[in-house]
Amino acid sequence: MVWAFHTDEPEFCPQCGDSLETQSTEDGPRPHCANCRTTAYHNSGVMARTAVVDTDRVLLIERGAAGDVGAWATPGGYIDAGEPPREAAVRELEEETGLEAAPEALTPVNVGFLEFDGGESDVAVNYAVLRSETAGTVEAGSDAADARWWTRDALRADLPAEKNNLRAIGMETLLDLLDDRS
Repeated sequence: MVWAFHTDEPEFCPQCGDSLETQSTEDGPRPHCANCRTTAYHNSGVMARTAVVDTDRVLLIERGAAGDVGAWATPGGYIDAGEPPREAAVRELEEETGLEAAPEALTPVNVGFLEFDGGESDVAVNYAVLRSETAGTVEAGSDAADARWWTRDALRADLPAEKNNLRAIGMETLLDLLDDRS
């Protein structure tokens, strides 16, 4: 089993609980447990996100949890172990907006890479789906404080830089999706 961490370097083994030492590897020093021979890696988190497009507008959620509370983003979150990215994207879409979609209705858009202070990073597998391919009523849920539709003009005029967390997909990509659907 591979143990990946998205926080500071661990002090204790996730497998057996013993203290970790530092072991030299071909990739540099890594936390290692001498007792059970587990090596811990500091890897990127992997997310799946979905842009829901309805003619000339896109659905965004206002983050209600984590370090980016108050920022607007496409619905999405971390992929669970053993979960295919498309299934994670539709799960997160429903959890955060109330909308349901079939995994096969999602179209791959791009892969984003996000870097954070302290050396953390995430990879975002981004999808798009037409509103007509979804079911349900938009309502913020889970860790979303709000969910609402944004037009191209509103994205450019009303989304302040400090409240913009669209870097997982990219503002230009989002605007291109609106151009393709309008």
